[in-house]
Amino acid sequence: METDPHTLDITRLRDGGLALSGELDYATAPELTATVAALPLLHGDTLTLDLGQLAFCDSSGLSALLTAYKRITNLGGRLSVSAIDPNVARMLTITGLAHLFRP
Repeated sequence: METDPHTLDITRLRDGGLALSGELDYATAPELTATVAALPLLHGDTLTLDLGQLAFCDSSGLSALLTAYKRITNLGGRLSVSAIDPNVARMLTITGLAHLFRP
């Protein structure tokens, strides 16, 4: 039996942030978008993402990260990243979006 390569685990952290592990791609991006949409975020909140165990991110995953960024910044808050996988960091740098996902 094969395991589905398109898996994403999202863990809610004690500080209210989210830890992502696995693959953030076309199959799993809607899960992140739905999770962030369901968070009880208030004006001025900070949403911290731990991307240290995120092994892969495609353009759909990037779109989901940008959706999270827009949701929190539209509330006057900030998105921060506590850890980031080097491959994901490289993709963000190549696309010119690294400045949005800083600690």
